[in-house]
Amino acid sequence: MTVPIEEIQPGWLVVDAHGDELGTVIENSGDTVRVKKGGLLGGELTIPRDAVKEFETGRVELNRTRTELSAH
Repeated sequence: MTVPIEEIQPGWLVVDAHGDELGTVIENSGDTVRVKKGGLLGGELTIPRDAVKEFETGRVELNRTRTELSAH
């Protein structure tokens, strides 16, 4: 099943495969989701479409951990 990633909106919380909060969506291009990282260091992550496991209004769950995402 293809996730209709285009429905994800800016401001939604993004969590990794362990349920750890990564930050909030700042842009959704359809192929990727840009996330403003939380925490003291800040920065951004670009999440590929295939890393999105599921979502509901206000929350995006990924199928990868923070470490796996940072390695790319």
